[in-house]
Amino acid sequence: MKQIYLFLILLILTTNIFSQNKRPRIGLVLSGGGAKGIAHIGVLKAMEKAGLTPDYITGTSMGSLIGALYAIGYTADELEQIVSNANWDMLLTNNMSLNKVAFEEKFYYGRYLLDFFIKNKKIELPKGVIEGQALMELFSKLTRSAHGINDFNKLPIPFACVATDIVTGEPVLLNKGSLAMSMRASMSIPTVFTPVKIDNHLLVDGGLVRNMPVDEIIDMGADIIIGVFVGYNFIPEEELNSPVSILSQSAFVTSVFDARKQMKKCNILVKPDLKGFNSGSFHSTKEILQKGNEAGKEYYNIFKQLADSLKKIEPLHKVTKIQTPNTYTFSNIQVIGNKIIQDEFIIGKLNIKTNKPIAIQDIDERIDLMFGTQYFEKIWYEIIKDNNNKYLLKIHITERPKTELRFAYHYDTENKGGIIGNITLRNLLLNRSKLIFEANMSTYPSLITDYFKYIGKKQDFAIGAKAVYSKNELPIYDSIGNTTDIFYNDYGFGAVKLQLTKFRNSTFGIETIWSMAKLKPKVTSNDLRIITKIEYDNILFKSFYRYNSYNTRYFPSKGIKANIELSTTSRINGKLVMLDTITITDSIPFIQTTPISSLNISISPIIPINKKISIISKARLKMSTINNNTLNLTEYDFIGGFVPGITNSQEYMGAGIKEFIAANYFFGNIGIQYTPIRNFYCQAHFNYLDSEYPIKWLNPDASLSILGDRYRRFSYGVLVGYKSPIGPISIAVAKDHYHSGVRASFMIGFHY
Repeated sequence: MKQIYLFLILLILTTNIFSQNKRPRIGLVLSGGGAKGIAHIGVLKAMEKAGLTPDYITGTSMGSLIGALYAIGYTADELEQIVSNANWDMLLTNNMSLNKVAFEEKFYYGRYLLDFFIKNKKIELPKGVIEGQALMELFSKLTRSAHGINDFNKLPIPFACVATDIVTGEPVLLNKGSLAMSMRASMSIPTVFTPVKIDNHLLVDGGLVRNMPVDEIIDMGADIIIGVFVGYNFIPEEELNSPVSILSQSAFVTSVFDARKQMKKCNILVKPDLKGFNSGSFHSTKEILQKGNEAGKEYYNIFKQLADSLKKIEPLHKVTKIQTPNTYTFSNIQVIGNKIIQDEFIIGKLNIKTNKPIAIQDIDERIDLMFGTQYFEKIWYEIIKDNNNKYLLKIHITERPKTELRFAYHYDTENKGGIIGNITLRNLLLNRSKLIFEANMSTYPSLITDYFKYIGKKQDFAIGAKAVYSKNELPIYDSIGNTTDIFYNDYGFGAVKLQLTKFRNSTFGIETIWSMAKLKPKVTSNDLRIITKIEYDNILFKSFYRYNSYNTRYFPSKGIKANIELSTTSRINGKLVMLDTITITDSIPFIQTTPISSLNISISPIIPINKKISIISKARLKMSTINNNTLNLTEYDFIGGFVPGITNSQEYMGAGIKEFIAANYFFGNIGIQYTPIRNFYCQAHFNYLDSEYPIKWLNPDASLSILGDRYRRFSYGVLVGYKSPIGPISIAVAKDHYHSGVRASFMIGFHY
C-alpha cells in the first residue's frame, strides 16, 4: 500500500514535466548517522538493480562518505566490500598498526595512556580526540580518480556535502576543492574528530545543523528527491535516564527539527529499520548492511517503475568511472603545510623522484613510512594532472608540535606498579632530531635519555645516543625454586650507534656500549653474607639486525619479530668487596677480563590461521665465550617470570622472576591465541628451555649453566587478556614441570 501511495505522488509530481518532454532530474540525499549510514548501501543496490541512476547526490557525515564514493563511480557492491574490509578500530582512532610505525619509533609507540602537546609554553589539549590520519589516508586512496577535480559538479555524478562552521553555527556547502578533505570535514564529530579548516571556515560534522541536505540538492537542480534517513531521532522520556542521554538529546535538538523539515520535501523517503544500532555500531557492519538491503527491497518496485517511466522521456544519467593509472611520473613535488620540518627532510624521506615512474603502491608505502616517523599529526597526498598532461604530487601535512608529554601507568605482580612520564622534544637541538627523557617512577625506578638524529640526503641513516639507569632486585634461588638471597642492583649504560632508517620494519647498525653495575645485598644467606659489594663496568661493541612487523604492541595477531646481535666485550673492570675489607679483583674468576664474544638470535613469528586464531611462537639462541661462574652480569640473561622487566632478560612462564642465569641456552615457545570477541584474548603456551643443546653441538667448549638442578626444563600455561580503554589487562597461570605448585600473574597498564 505504501509503495502504491508513494508512486502516485511521484506520478502527479512529474506529469507536467513529462508533458514538456523534459526528463525530471533525480536527486539522492543521504543523511548522517555514523555506523548506521552503512545502510545507505542497501538502498543504492536496489536503485542499481532497478536501473535508477541519480543525477545529483548530497550527503552529510557518513552519508557524505557513501555519497562521494558513489558519485565518483564506485558501485554499491564495491562500497559493500570497502566497509566490510575496513579496519574500523584503526580508522576511528589515532592509532595506526605497529607495522606502519618507523622502526626507530616502535619502542615508544602505543604504550602511553595520555598524550599532550606544549605550545607557547602552555599545555595544549587536542581540539578533538582523533586527528584522523588513517581515515584521511583511506579517503585519499579511494578518491584518487577525483584528485585535481576542484568542482564537484564535474564528477561522474555531481555531488555536494555539508559541514558545520563551528564558529558561526551555520551549515557550509562543500562542492569544490579536495573531495577527500570535504568528506573528512563533513564527518568531523565535535570533540571526537579534530575540526577541519577550509576557506576560513572551521568545520565540524554537518549533522549538527543539516543532517538531511535536501534544500541543497534542490538548488543543484533536482526535481524528484529520494532521501535515505538513518540519523538521530528524539528518544522517549522513559529512556532519558542518565546525564549522557540527556546531553545527547540536547545536542541534536536543532538537527532533528531541521531534518524533519527537510524530509517533508522528499518525494521518496527511505528509513531503514535500525532499532538496536547506534552511530558507533561499526562492528555490526554485516547486520546493518542487511537492514539496508531489506529497506532497498521494500522500495525496489517504486525505483523500478520510476526508472522505466523516466527512460521513456530521456535516457537516465550515465555514470562513467574515471580510470586511474597504476604508475605516475611527476614533474614536480610540492609540500604544503610545513613550518618547522624542512622540505628536504620530507622529500628525501619519501624518496620519490621527479621524471621517474613510481607505482601507486609505492607512493602509499612511502607516505606510511613518512607518517611512521611520528613527526606529523596528519599527512596525505593529491595527484594533480596539469594542462600539459603531466602530474604534480601535492603532499599535505600537519606537523606535530615540538614538545610532547606522554603518561602511562603499569602494574604487575612481579615488578609492582609505577607511573611513566615521557617528554619528547622534536627538532629542538637540530632539525630532523628528537630528544626523549623518560622516567619510570615505580618500585623499581628507571630513567632514559634518548637522542636520535636523521642524517643523509634521503634520511636513510641516523645517529643515536642513549643513557639508561635502573634500580631493581636480583634474587638468587636454590635448586627447587625457593628464593635464598636478594641483591639490590644499580645498573646503567651509555651507548652511541649508527643505524639504517630506510625500511619501516627493519634496521641494522653498529653500537658501542659502556655499562656498569653495582650490587649490594638486601637479604642474604650464610653463604653470601660475607659479600658487601660487587662492582664492574664493561665496554661492548655490537652489530645488530632487528625486524618487527607485529600489527600491535599488545596481543599481536600477526607479524614477525626478530633480532640478531653479535657483540664483543673488550674492556672489563670489576671488584668484589667483602666484610673483612679484602678486595678481590682480577685474581679470581668472579670477574673475567679477557674479551667475551656473544651471539644472540631470536625470532618470534605469529601466524594468523583466521580472523580469530593465531599460532604464536618464539625461538631464541644465545651463545657466549664467557667462563662459567664469572660475574659479568651484562653477558648473562636472567630467565624466568612473566615479565622480567630488565635488560638481558627472557620470560619463562612457570618459573620465578629471573630464576635462572645463563649465557648459553636455547628457549622455545609454541602456543595459540584465540580471540572469541573483539579485544578479548585467550592464549595457551608450551615453553622449552635448554642450556646444553644445541649449545654443545655448536660450541663444544662453551661453559654450560645449570637451570636450577638440571640442563633442560619445560613449562605450560594459559593467559586471558583484554585490551581495555585504560590499557591492556591480563591474568596468567603457568607451571614449570619440575616445580611443585603453579605461578600466577596479574598485569594491567602499559608495560614495556
